[in-house]
Amino acid sequence: MTNSRLHVTPKGRVYKIDGENVPSLTTILNALPKELQQWAADCAANFAVEHWDELAAQPITKRIDRMRYAHRDVVKAAALRGTEIHDLGEKVAKGEEVQVPDEHRGPVEAYARFVDDFDVEPVASEVPVAHTVHRYGGRADLWAWLTTEKLGRHYALIDLKSGGNIYAETTLQLAGYSNADIWQPDGPASEAAMPPVDALYVAHIMPDAVRLLPVEKRASDFRLFLYVQQTAAWLKLHGFRGPEPLIGEQIQPPSRSLMEQRAAASS
Repeated sequence: MTNSRLHVTPKGRVYKIDGENVPSLTTILNALPKELQQWAADCAANFAVEHWDELAAQPITKRIDRMRYAHRDVVKAAALRGTEIHDLGEKVAKGEEVQVPDEHRGPVEAYARFVDDFDVEPVASEVPVAHTVHRYGGRADLWAWLTTEKLGRHYALIDLKSGGNIYAETTLQLAGYSNADIWQPDGPASEAAMPPVDALYVAHIMPDAVRLLPVEKRASDFRLFLYVQQTAAWLKLHGFRGPEPLIGEQIQPPSRSLMEQRAAASS
């Protein structure tokens, strides 16, 4: 047993602070509107074409669910790909012998160059963090020392992205992570107050290069993140299919007898 306040389920899907379920940072940011309808539709169509025979052998409801949530599988695969490239790239940069899948060779070599170019010294990666006052949890990508022309040697929090685009909401994501007040750098037994960082970055992993993109540290971004958290809580409680709808059932017109009684009383 430990005295840890933060508990994370093995797959990292549920976060608890002092035994109370709290939302993940990713879940909170899902409350932001995203112009991804066409992309999600394309994912469903591509999945249907690529798995036509497999789907044909399944019940109709199963087929529908597989296609409906195909975009989630794409997002999950991209996240796993980014983590794998990061791990392999660090090992290559250290001179370790690793087996790199052919499909990852370009980005892994690019990540290794990135580590070397900026003299990246990892401190912790994929670490659970939480804010015990604002009640949320998450798992940030990478804390590391690195060197840039502008700041020299400094301590930073880096978010790894391997998708085609970098979206503005990443600023809120990094604000949420960097303002957490506890972390577990080496498991639950290592839980401690989270140290501040000097800078925030996105490392955009592309097929043959890694772009280091600075993200400004601003109190206003964390404040906006907390507004989004409140919106997410409202949607969970009152939104589509929420347990406490704010719009009641239809009210029927009063009966004719009641109307006649009111007319008689007023005459």
